[in-house]
Amino acid sequence: MRQNNRLNAKAASRRILLTNRRIFREETMGEVKDLYEKIMPTGGFVFDENRSNTAEGQYCYTLLRDKGEGYFWNYFYKDMFVIDKQDFRFFDDFFLETPEPDFIAVQYYFSVSGEELHPYRQLSPNSLRCYAGGGKTFQAIYHREVPIRSVGVSIMPDFYNSYLKEKLGGEYIDPRNAFEGMTSGLDFPQLAALLKQLQTYSGSGISAKLFYEGKVLEIIALILEQAKKNSGRRRTSISKDDEENLKATADYIDHHFGFPVSSEQLRRIAYMGNTTLRTKFKEYFGCSITDYIIQKRIDQAQHLLIGTELSIAEIAQAVGYDRPESFAKQFKRLTGLLPREYRKMIEQK
Repeated sequence: MRQNNRLNAKAASRRILLTNRRIFREETMGEVKDLYEKIMPTGGFVFDENRSNTAEGQYCYTLLRDKGEGYFWNYFYKDMFVIDKQDFRFFDDFFLETPEPDFIAVQYYFSVSGEELHPYRQLSPNSLRCYAGGGKTFQAIYHREVPIRSVGVSIMPDFYNSYLKEKLGGEYIDPRNAFEGMTSGLDFPQLAALLKQLQTYSGSGISAKLFYEGKVLEIIALILEQAKKNSGRRRTSISKDDEENLKATADYIDHHFGFPVSSEQLRRIAYMGNTTLRTKFKEYFGCSITDYIIQKRIDQAQHLLIGTELSIAEIAQAVGYDRPESFAKQFKRLTGLLPREYRKMIEQK
């Protein structure tokens, strides 16, 4: 049934994509609001007049009851930037396929389970994600019943190419390169804290405009500064062969994370020594091998907590932990909740 739902979602989204592509060519890049309005129905979202204030650029969409529950809220400031706040869950796996506007963006996920495709990136809770989009097709799969709670900022060319360039004059630096250089799974507590401020803010009028504009400028400043620091660090060059071997190593982990993963076996697959493998794996995937394994285990545990009646101890063993307390510690570190708290939260939805 789940596979059929996914295939049906893919077929429907592809039909919608053809329409969206025609729309995308007809609209200018700055008319992102119109694009949102046309894409929202693909996920089962409908415009919610009671939670919107269009006169002040605030739009809210609510999920249809047969699709899930929750909302997707946006604040649009002219053709400059968009603030997104999401708090919803789908009843079935949802496959999204849509054209990307020309933009740079950053998003913080409080809770999520899914994958982005082409290039592949796993979506994980308590994580940051930077984007530099434009001219591509965005594809992602969001898993059923797991709450998607996030806050994000999408910044349009009118802001970072025109307004910012005029504001900075000869000191202007194109922030797009800095955003492109940021990887998923960023260890960037200052940026995470800033986005969390956006999540809790609920102002309106001129106060909202000043607050949001200030935060957008702060985001760009933080990322430019981080890019400057990163450019001064020595980076290991990753060849095409090494890249393929690293992908093969990650693929092995994806299929064996529930068992003890031998470092010797990983070295054989990667054709690298232990130190080189650790260094290049972190550079390519943005996290250590150990953290990658832990994330896979916790993602699977989330599915088992939602979709089965297995005990916490049984789930711990199923994802590779001999001791339930070790599993609970790692689960809370990544999700902010103990396994029993996570299951209770889902059951209350």
